[in-house]
Amino acid sequence: MSKPSTTIGRQRGLTLLELLVSIAISMIVLAAAFRVVSFSMQSSTLVMQRGEMQSELRSAANQIVRDLQQAGTGMPTGGIPLPSQASGGTNPVFGCDSTTCYLTTNNKFTQGVFYKVTPGHDAGPTTLETTDAIVLAFKDPTLNWTAYTTTALTDAGDQLTMPASTTPAVNDVAVGITVGDVLLLTNSLGSALGVVTGVNGSTRVISFANLDPLNINQSGAPVGNIKSLRYNPIPGSGPHYPAVTVSRITMITYFLQSVSTTNGPDVRLMRQVGAHKPVPVAEHIDDLQFTYDVFDDTTSTLTANLPDAATGSPATPKPNQIRKINMTITARALRPNNKGLFDRIAYSTSVGPRNLAYHDRYN
Repeated sequence: MSKPSTTIGRQRGLTLLELLVSIAISMIVLAAAFRVVSFSMQSSTLVMQRGEMQSELRSAANQIVRDLQQAGTGMPTGGIPLPSQASGGTNPVFGCDSTTCYLTTNNKFTQGVFYKVTPGHDAGPTTLETTDAIVLAFKDPTLNWTAYTTTALTDAGDQLTMPASTTPAVNDVAVGITVGDVLLLTNSLGSALGVVTGVNGSTRVISFANLDPLNINQSGAPVGNIKSLRYNPIPGSGPHYPAVTVSRITMITYFLQSVSTTNGPDVRLMRQVGAHKPVPVAEHIDDLQFTYDVFDDTTSTLTANLPDAATGSPATPKPNQIRKINMTITARALRPNNKGLFDRIAYSTSVGPRNLAYHDRYN
């Protein structure tokens, strides 16, 4: 009887060459997958950063445009007189509150007039370039005192008293007068501005002391101050002022402010009302530029894109002839990209406020 034969099968293992090839292929696949994931993460970060920049730009531009569209509403056509160095006083300023001046260059009113729009060319900090500021103004519609007049002003023009019937009250919680407000005083002799330095609700006394943050209350100046609204000569008895109407001016100053953050130096857009403390409108805004389209009432020509609204020969600033404001805002990413650089987006627009004055010339 024969014995069955058995065959022992041998299993063949991987050679070293095959193992190396497998490892190489795996590494190529993993590298490709890593590149796809890395690219996807970079794209996602870029989209998120661009979304953040666009959101900040939209917030900044919308706020400025809304204010610019109201510029000049209710304001006197030729502007409001101010003290100035040229007239024997000193030049008022903008971009300051009771604690500090945020702007220190090109931030003075030098023409003796407060206009509806005042350029602040090169008044801001230097970022990508030297940035601009702008001042615009309109009458505040929330405080309507047109039905009330007063003759109770001090001879120095540093205080006035509103009538007892004044509504809303001087210290009304919602819309009353607060320190830092800018008030417009008007009577038959003209108009003047005063920065509020004190309010007494019980006596209805509003104070305009000297050395206010904007240097507008200059009781010793020859012209351009509140006391210029007095009778001249001053009568021996009776009121020393013709009846004065009081309203509040919304004076808005936009500028950039450099700040330090946990991510390093940054810049933000600030909005200041009167002499109140400015508040941030948008973060990571590192450039702000304005130019102006100005009508020259001497030559009857319109010149576009003037950085300081100056025309003529020699060039003279003519803020009262501004027809259009051109604005460019640049936002940057919060953090640098993988090359160590900041991504940026710029937005440009133009606004032609309907309340800016214009004059027709007839020859």
